[in-house]
Amino acid sequence: MANSHAVKVGVACPIPGERAAFLEWLTLAGYEPVPMLNIEGLAHELSSRPVQALICDVKLIPKKDLPRLVKALGPNRALILVGNHDEALEDVPRDATWMDRPVTRDTFLLSVALGLAEGRPSRRSPRKLVPALLSSIDGISSKVMDISIEGVRLEITGASPASLPPFFTLKVPGFGVNAKVKRVWVAAPDQGSVWCGGVIERPNAKQVASWQKFIVNSPDMGQRIIETSAGI
Repeated sequence: MANSHAVKVGVACPIPGERAAFLEWLTLAGYEPVPMLNIEGLAHELSSRPVQALICDVKLIPKKDLPRLVKALGPNRALILVGNHDEALEDVPRDATWMDRPVTRDTFLLSVALGLAEGRPSRRSPRKLVPALLSSIDGISSKVMDISIEGVRLEITGASPASLPPFFTLKVPGFGVNAKVKRVWVAAPDQGSVWCGGVIERPNAKQVASWQKFIVNSPDMGQRIIETSAGI
């Protein structure tokens, strides 16, 4: 049964083995893969089956059709193109993510996560960098790396991207934080380490005040970054 909270990722790849691998990797990482088999009518298929990201073989899209495809995909949606290193990189839209063949699982999942992160609207508030505060998510050890009014960025050691549920409880014992977080993106840039960005669920005034108090009282690394493109 499909997870109603999972991010839907379209896969338009004509090579059967590669397509099967992409679908499997997405499923194991907690995404909901959507095979796009109507290659000729890709723009129409995107309109009838909206996704939050599209992975597409670059050879399937003539340069003249790229604007129509991007429009059909919709605003703030990630376009991830797959191709050989010597294929025409100048045909790749400025906001697309490019993956060279052969594609490894780690590169694939990182590209998807970063594509989704960069495709979202920017955060409205400053990000406060904090000195790796000890925390846990659903009992798994983690570190809070930065926070804002809307969200949090975490580093989790000894976990895999597939092990992080769509929603989890974040606890920061030193500050009394016990907050529900909606996972937005996940990436594994280093072996044994997973990075995760999430939105804080604040259903009542008490939890809003608690999170704001955490932002004020947490130690500051001396640098605040206003988001302009990269999301949570």
